[in-house]
Amino acid sequence: MKRRLLTPLILFTITFTVTYTHLEASLIQQEEEEAESSEDDKSYSDVITSEAVTSEGLFTTHMIGDDLYYEIPLNELGREMLLLTRIAKSADGSGYGGSKVNTSVVRWDRRSNRILLRLVSHQNYADDGEPIARAVASSNFEPVIQTFEIETFSNDSSALVIDVTDLFTTDVPMLGLQKNRRETYGVQRVDPDRTFVLRSSAYPRNVEVRQLLTYEASEPPSNDPTNTLSMEMHHSMLALPDNPMQPRLCDERVGFFSTSQIDYGLDEHRATERCFITRWRLEPSDPAGFARGELVDPIKPIIYYIDPATPIKWRPYLKQGLEDWQVAFEAAGFSNAIIARDAPTPEEDPDWNAEDSRYSVIRYLASTVQNASGPHVHDPRTGEILESDIQWYHNVMNLLRNWFFIQTAAANPDARAVKFSDEVMGELIRFVSSHEVGHTLGLQHNMQSSAAYPVDSLRTRFPCRMGIAPSIMDYAR
Repeated sequence: MKRRLLTPLILFTITFTVTYTHLEASLIQQEEEEAESSEDDKSYSDVITSEAVTSEGLFTTHMIGDDLYYEIPLNELGREMLLLTRIAKSADGSGYGGSKVNTSVVRWDRRSNRILLRLVSHQNYADDGEPIARAVASSNFEPVIQTFEIETFSNDSSALVIDVTDLFTTDVPMLGLQKNRRETYGVQRVDPDRTFVLRSSAYPRNVEVRQLLTYEASEPPSNDPTNTLSMEMHHSMLALPDNPMQPRLCDERVGFFSTSQIDYGLDEHRATERCFITRWRLEPSDPAGFARGELVDPIKPIIYYIDPATPIKWRPYLKQGLEDWQVAFEAAGFSNAIIARDAPTPEEDPDWNAEDSRYSVIRYLASTVQNASGPHVHDPRTGEILESDIQWYHNVMNLLRNWFFIQTAAANPDARAVKFSDEVMGELIRFVSSHEVGHTLGLQHNMQSSAAYPVDSLRTRFPCRMGIAPSIMDYAR
């Protein structure tokens, strides 16, 4: 009898001991995990120290030594932004300051304790209210550019903090040289020891970052013995308009640049390509007066700044070529729609920067290239032009001299000199300035216009009175 009672007692004791030991081990493990978690939960002041150089705007940036932190408001997660990369300073032969390298739409997403920077495409589209929008989303999965651990939260928990230094110190292809240039220069890798963030600044609708980027390259465009290609890159992250502009459908018979997307949500028997022209958003400051046919100023005019690097004697002609477009906007009902300004001096505005995505600039480039170009940046959803930088190469003057001589010297004494007077060259600069501004307004070349003038008329004094083409957007060659 005693033996029968003893056996269950022994079994109970063993079971209790094992259970207690397991429970004790679990509690110890839990305490260790909680202690480890407590160590990982850094306070805001632990991460953003008193040494931080802070700039507040779309989201707050903090520079602590060579490290860059973004403090992103929670309500900005999921918002689409335009990421624009330009060359700010370059080695000889590797591009020019102000040249655009890449434009992409990106979005910050949160996944648990990590933030994902994702690439967004608007190439394929369906209205969110249509069932097929789910299929469009499934077949256009957005790639993850980079991920970031959440370091801490703001004191009021309205924003999270991430360390984005690696985004600008490692090889992120969309933030660096394009593939063809990498192949040309024999780029092998980004050298992290010679790549770092120079500065950052934030504004209400954009964040700007300047980076020194260094590649190891077997065939650099200059400084061959170094096997090195270093340049300064400028990155702008710009919030897309909260209220997208009403797009305007394009027509191939009208020469506008355009953006397109495949729309799967239309009531058609096939997916249809929709094409929108690129144009600036001009809205009348006085809608009632505008409706009555009165000239009114736009709420937000188109403003271009003249690069401080531009020779002083050519600045008035560049500005005049730009403002020659006033008459076209006046015909559309707008006064003071397009304005040229000199860039502010450092004393007037120490924060002004030609690469800042808030400003459109006519950039003057020290280059032997005989050309000028007028690109622009637009909202891919609607075609709204957001910003533009005209590239003005120094040696375009030689091209203008040759054009003017060949086309008009037979009837024009002003075109027969070896070196033109400043007044003649200034008028030629004005002509090309106006042409390139036309591109930044969304207009393509109008090569057909020159056919309106008979060839025999071009061999008389007719061009002195009428010019050599009836459209400023003709190449007029």
